[in-house]
Amino acid sequence: MKTRLVWKESWINENKDSFWIECTDQEVIDNILPLKCDSNFLKEIEQNKGSSKINKNKNDIKYCNFFLISVDLKDIQSYKWHYPFSGMWNAINPFEEIDEFDFSNLEQLSEFNIKSLKRKN
Repeated sequence: MKTRLVWKESWINENKDSFWIECTDQEVIDNILPLKCDSNFLKEIEQNKGSSKINKNKNDIKYCNFFLISVDLKDIQSYKWHYPFSGMWNAINPFEEIDEFDFSNLEQLSEFNIKSLKRKN
């Protein structure tokens, strides 16, 4: 799994700091589904699945599942890859780019100090 975007105080996730998470199919099975696995959520994941055309994912089709996940792991939303980059945000896109961070389990998100995260230049 990896992240490179943060949404501080995300109104979608009850004003909790949240990360845009990119996952492989196996990472979804191992890390996401144990936390949330109802039939509607499984349908959303399948409908939202697709390779990103942005940045470093352009040629890396293994990362094809995308989620907005709160730091406390209580809010997990599946979205299509283009959600943070969509024109829907106009000039007020709430996502901030940070240095790419690879991690092996979602619990590591709670180790982030959001305030001190280095913004990508």
